[in-house]
Amino acid sequence: MKSDARKVNAGLRGGLLCFAVSAILLLSGGPLLAQVRLPDDRPALDVAALEAAGLRVYRSRHLVLVSDAPIEQCQDLPGLVDRFYPALQQTLGPLAPAVGGAEFQVTGYLMDARERFQQAGVLPDGDFVIRHGRHLGYQFWMNNQPSDYYRRHLLLHEVVHCYLMCEHGMRDIPPLWYTEGVAEMLATHRLQPLQFGILPEQLNGFEGWGRIAELRRRPLDPAGDVSEGVLLDDVLNPASRIFLSDLRYAQAWGLVWLLRNHPELQRPFAGLFRVRTRAQFDTATAGISAEQLQRLGIVWQLMLDAWEEGFDPERSFPLLNPEWQLWSEVSARPQQLQVQAERGWQPSGYWFGAETRIRLSAAGRSVLQAAGADGARAWESEPAGITIDYAQGRPLGELQAVLVKREPDGVPQRLSVGAGSELQVPAGSELWLRINDFEGQRRGNSGGYQVQLQSAADR
Repeated sequence: MKSDARKVNAGLRGGLLCFAVSAILLLSGGPLLAQVRLPDDRPALDVAALEAAGLRVYRSRHLVLVSDAPIEQCQDLPGLVDRFYPALQQTLGPLAPAVGGAEFQVTGYLMDARERFQQAGVLPDGDFVIRHGRHLGYQFWMNNQPSDYYRRHLLLHEVVHCYLMCEHGMRDIPPLWYTEGVAEMLATHRLQPLQFGILPEQLNGFEGWGRIAELRRRPLDPAGDVSEGVLLDDVLNPASRIFLSDLRYAQAWGLVWLLRNHPELQRPFAGLFRVRTRAQFDTATAGISAEQLQRLGIVWQLMLDAWEEGFDPERSFPLLNPEWQLWSEVSARPQQLQVQAERGWQPSGYWFGAETRIRLSAAGRSVLQAAGADGARAWESEPAGITIDYAQGRPLGELQAVLVKREPDGVPQRLSVGAGSELQVPAGSELWLRINDFEGQRRGNSGGYQVQLQSAADR
């Protein structure tokens, strides 16, 4: 297999020896399978002393919340965690029982003024750094957030960490992209109707989250660090063992959400969402082939250009395993293909073993459904697009292309094709096409373009 695919494979699965040891332990009921949860390490709370320090205590079945924030920001949070708990069990699997049969409960500290918590003696000793939130055993600490949504999100995120770590602690933990990604994915929620693990359909109501904006801004910003997070290997094997930027959280969320929701990835990665340790993680992913990981790396790059609020999983996921033909085998004659307005990035069916210059010409008509303040409207477009509205800075209905290397080494550039264009295709690239539209508005689109593809030398 190619070298990059081997790197990704190693980053995700670990070694064969680790897999063998993990399998033996799992089959034998060894230490990887927790028989009971770790002891509850929370100190008893002196409520009177906390109240004297300006802190209030809120309780529910699964959360004790200590905070100096306004009551209206705190009073509904314990109940939200109780409603969150069934989603944790369903997605991550039930917990091992506690020694005394107690229910799972954590204590959270929501801080407006950190010094109050220091004076009350409920912060860990030493230099306990808290960027946004941090967990330790059955407790977590978090800075208060300016938006209601992100305050709830961060609290649920920390509860996930406590849930995942209460059986084995911080020993032999899964990779950071996985633990942070699962916490981010499950904590992303809406209240009406109450749902967890969602993809936001709009910006309003999700203030402070911004994961999609981070994913889209970095790879496509020519002035930024365009290499960070573009390659799947960089996401699986980050240079730092701790996350120092919001981009890393966005990448972790994006990868976990993709593995959970892409219909071609759900089955091979199904066991991923029931692991607690690195050994269990390696066992759950041991059957993932290098070829599957290579294809995942290509889909990852396409998704960096496709994610947006309201993304339609039914219509906009790039295919994981489309059929491909080497261009040199058919290049003697022009090739015809269809691009549908209803779908996101679509494989042309051709990949290029050597650097090649090709010419594309397109014709046809697409009908795009647009939702506006005055109701839904249908716009008709030809391959050049229509300038009555723009998606990602380009006219609606424009025919676009992207060239993705099978062994990626940089940012795949989205290219405007319109009614016709010539493209210089790097060696080892696949050609993908789409009709430009908002990825959350493809439902109801119809029509498409007929595209002719030929070598540019054939004049």
